This record gives sequence, structure tokens and C-alpha cells, in this order.
Amino acid sequence: MDVRLLRPDEAHAALQLRVAAFTSAMHVDPDDVADDYVPDDHRLVAVEGDRVVGHAAAWPFGQSFGGRVVPMGGVGGVAVAPDRRGRGIGSALLASLLELMADRGLVVSSLYPSTSAPYRSWGWEVAGEHVRRRVRTRDLLDLPAAGDDVVLDAFEPDDLDEVVALHDGITATEPGGLVGGRRWHARALLPDPDEPEMPIVARRGDAIVGLSLATKTSAEPGDGHSAYGLRVLRLVAIDHQVERALWRNLGHHYSVAETTTFNSRPAEPLLFQLPLGLHLPPPTSQHWMTRLVDVPAALAARGWPPLSARVELAITDRRVPANDGAVVLEADDGEVAVTPGGSGSVALDIGALSTIYTGFASPSAMARTGRLTGADADELALLDHLFAVPAPFLRDYF
Repeated sequence: MDVRLLRPDEAHAALQLRVAAFTSAMHVDPDDVADDYVPDDHRLVAVEGDRVVGHAAAWPFGQSFGGRVVPMGGVGGVAVAPDRRGRGIGSALLASLLELMADRGLVVSSLYPSTSAPYRSWGWEVAGEHVRRRVRTRDLLDLPAAGDDVVLDAFEPDDLDEVVALHDGITATEPGGLVGGRRWHARALLPDPDEPEMPIVARRGDAIVGLSLATKTSAEPGDGHSAYGLRVLRLVAIDHQVERALWRNLGHHYSVAETTTFNSRPAEPLLFQLPLGLHLPPPTSQHWMTRLVDVPAALAARGWPPLSARVELAITDRRVPANDGAVVLEADDGEVAVTPGGSGSVALDIGALSTIYTGFASPSAMARTGRLTGADADELALLDHLFAVPAPFLRDYF
């Protein structure tokens, strides 16, 4: 078996592996696979003879940590042929994918796991939440009307660059927010004309100031009169008036879609604006996982509080030898440098460091699990302060 970069003539075979593993790939047009997915120089295949038996990819994204956008590899499409599973092909793909991300300067990596155990064994750890809420579509019409200066239009292909700048500029301010880039947005916003996606832009004067992207899904159980459910994939706006205009527009689907599901922020503004906001159905949550690919570069790239600190760490990383060993972390006025050496008095594994890095778990929490050891009470308090950021979340799914 050989693991290498995907060749263009192998795109269809890679798609078939994704179809076998994930329902989300079932409706991809086989004729468009070369342009539909991750850039080919960020895709790997495992090959036996002439047969593609495994596939893995890493979207070249950015993700916001500590108020700075960090180069991130969004892992997706990890699939192995059904008759070749259990033979180490997945592990070989992940090993090569970590090397590829390091070579491409993607210093951290995040993913949505279909199962967490294999990724945890390779150093990824639970690092944030993706929350979905459901509202009665009719209730969206009860939101206060926006000003007359907000005009809604159908998205046009010429709007793409402005929409990318709008979305990524907003999500870059959210802890854990995804900065997707043009290719990723184009994949969602420039679909086949027969697909049911419904992108809408909000304009104020000549500027695009908001975007909603929704699609039709199967009606939710109990939605007796619904022809379909409404699923909002993206909704971003520069202010609350624009956001309300987009929500109210979606509310007009109420006669055929009884409920609307959307990706939520933790303190979702709709909770405080809808008349029955406190009686919404309970949210559902999915965790995503993160791994530091290049520890010194990842720590230097993240945002930090303006304090001075020195911590001597011993990092265990069984999968990436360059990360394994004792290092000195020195923080000074919002910047961090990591150099080899030191006593390694505070020990932790790469997964524990990764979840601490995003802000999902504190150093004190990892100490209580036994995955961070050697720190006394004062050192833990210092580390908690150093790594403290708002709880990370993702509104975008990839």
C-alpha cells in the first residue's frame, strides 16, 4: 500500500469511498468532483496496486483562537474501502495527513468526528461545540422589522468575494470561528441550479451586509402540515437590524415549513427576541476536536492576554516526534515563544494541550482528569489565566 497525493484521475474513485462512508457525499455530481472538494494538493489517497482504498483531506482554513486567526487544517473525507477496514489504512492516512498539514503551514487541525476514539488516539481532543437550535418558523415573523435601508436580494455569483469577506470577517471575531476562504464558500454558494439551496444577501446601499443560506430538509417529527423542514446553513450579518431582516425573510416559509433549524451561538440573540424564546425546543450539540500540528508555531500564532509568564512543560506526543519533549513557554505582553529545554515540571499529553489551547477545557480541568500533572496551585492559577478565552464554538460545519 502506498499513501500519496491524489491524482486528478482518481477523484471519482475517492468520491465512491466517501459515498460508501458518508451520506453527505451521496448527491455529489461525479462529473464535478475535481472542482467540488478540497484542493487536490491537500488530499491523500491510499493505493493498493491500481485501486484507491483510502482517502483523507485537509481543508486549508483559518480558525480563531484568542482573537487571532490561526492556519488550520479542517480534516474531512477520511474513508477506507469497506473490505479494507481494520488493516491500519486509516492510521496511515492520518500519519501522512499530519505531515502534509505541517508542510503546508497548517499549525492546528480541527475536525467533526464520526467516531472520536481513532482521532483521540492520534492526538485530537474534544475542543468546542457546534450547537443546533430549532424554532417555529412562524415565530420569526414576530421579530421587530428592520429599517427600510436594508434590502434583500438573491445571491448572484458576482457577490461571492464580498460575501466571503463579510462571513470570514465576522467569524474571525468568534472564539473558534471558521475562516473558510473562497473555495469553501463557493462550494456552498455556487451550487447546481437544480439544488434546493437558497442564498440571500442583504444590502445597505451598495454594500453587502448580510447573508443567509438555507436548504430544504425532511420535515421534523410532529410537523404535521409541513411540506419540508427549513435548515439554515449560514446566517451572518453586520448588525442586529440586518440579522432580523434575514430571519424575518426566512419566516415567510412558515406555510410549508413548520420549523426551522439553524447553527446557533451559545448566547443566541433569538432567545431574547422571540416572544416564546424561552420555550424553544432544547438545542442539540455536537463536539468538534482539535489537535496542535506544530506546537511552537501554534502557540505563537494564537492570541494571548497581556501578561508575563514562564512555564516549563513536558509534552507527550506519540505521533509527531517534533512535538514530543520538554519545552519552555514564555509569555510576554500578548506574545508567546516556545523553545526546547527546561525541566518539564508540568507534564501533559498533546490532546490535553490541544483542548486547553482552544479554551474548551482549562488547565485545572485537565489536572483533575490526571492528564496534566506536576503543577502546584499557583502554577495552575497562572496557566488558567494565561489560556483563558471565551468558550469556543463553530457555527459552520465542514
